[in-house]
Amino acid sequence: MATNASALFCIICQCKDINKSAEEYCPQCEEALCGDCRDNHKISKLSKSHQTISVEKYNKLPSFIKQISHNCEEHECILEFYCKSHDSLCCKLCSISGHKECKEIIFIENFLTPSIGYQSVALDNIERDMKDLEVNICSALKDRNRNLTELRDQKIMIGKQIKEKCQEIKTVLDHLEGVLLEKVSAMENEYCLKIDEVIAKLEDEKKKVVEIQKDVESVKMFASNLQIFMGTKSFQENVSTNKMNVQKLYDNGNLNNFTIECTLNDKLENLIKEIKTFGNIKNDDSKKHVSFSWKVDKSAQIFKSISGAKMIENINVRLVRKINVGRNGLTGCALSENGNMLFLQAHRNNLLRYELNGKFLSESHINTAPSDIGYDLAIVDSNTVAVSSGGNLPHTIYLIDMNSAKTRQDLDIDNFCYGLSYNNGSLVCCTSGEGIKIFDMSHRNSTNLRICA
Repeated sequence: MATNASALFCIICQCKDINKSAEEYCPQCEEALCGDCRDNHKISKLSKSHQTISVEKYNKLPSFIKQISHNCEEHECILEFYCKSHDSLCCKLCSISGHKECKEIIFIENFLTPSIGYQSVALDNIERDMKDLEVNICSALKDRNRNLTELRDQKIMIGKQIKEKCQEIKTVLDHLEGVLLEKVSAMENEYCLKIDEVIAKLEDEKKKVVEIQKDVESVKMFASNLQIFMGTKSFQENVSTNKMNVQKLYDNGNLNNFTIECTLNDKLENLIKEIKTFGNIKNDDSKKHVSFSWKVDKSAQIFKSISGAKMIENINVRLVRKINVGRNGLTGCALSENGNMLFLQAHRNNLLRYELNGKFLSESHINTAPSDIGYDLAIVDSNTVAVSSGGNLPHTIYLIDMNSAKTRQDLDIDNFCYGLSYNNGSLVCCTSGEGIKIFDMSHRNSTNLRICA
């Protein structure tokens, strides 16, 4: 039975009640061996073909690998075969009893022989998958950290936007408030001045009445009857004049009651009632700024392919669809993320777009300073296509906006550029003089790494 414990003592010696440190481990026998037992193990007829490993290397194996048993649980025989039909390991007794009708049974030892190379291919594919997974995880982590920074920046920007709008509204309201207060102050000063003038006139008339009253008292006390008779007419004239002056103030509206009222703009009331929020915060999580790249996993197909792998000359191809674009000199072809086909006419600055069913969509003239450019193309993202210059000058790769056909960026390569390919953030450029160049496009920084001359 396989074990996940560290192999410390020799199993055979322990059966003899001897504790002796183990030096080797035999996966087939699932036993730890000391130096003497290992030597005997190597010359024994039944075990001389077994491949042992040092205890130090055995202890480095993952625990789930240590737990894999080489023996059949049902028959206690070595698991030597793999049945493709049942996707299970089996011993020689299993192959006779339970798999005699199965036609696809593989001898594991032959399959895993290093000289054949399948073992290496299987593990290489796993390592490649792990590398892809690590790259994609790092890419995703980088993108998530970018998104965190972006969200924090957006929060600060929105805060500033809200404060600016509040200040803008406050400035407008403060101005309107000042205008209205200034108007009421001017109106109050105007009416108070008019009332003060009326008060002054009334005070003057009051003084005249008081003087007449004093004169009447003096006449009553000291004047003769003749004087009283003659003076009464004068008193009546003066009183009549006072009455007329006071009545004139009344008739002219000088005694009208002045009031000041404020009627606020109805829109302000509607503003208070209707506006329940200062604004709205919404999110958009529909776009992705990162993409994963997975290479084809052949390790899952490894058992199925050994019984009869197809050679290249045995592969049959068939025509799925023929599209007549009616153009000559097509040198570039690519499939965009939205499923459209893009074609490039050599050195004519023309970018053609078709649907997969062959329907013509558009023809765009690439807007660049030089003329007669365009040889190959590669899709960079949903809005950008890279176009090579071929053998024409200048030796440049152009990043073109798919919709406007305008140049977004130029990448100088100092040589003829014919083939282009884009994968996982890298733009691969095939040049005539310098071999292959790879541009890191993750930040559109034009940094290039020469891979081979």
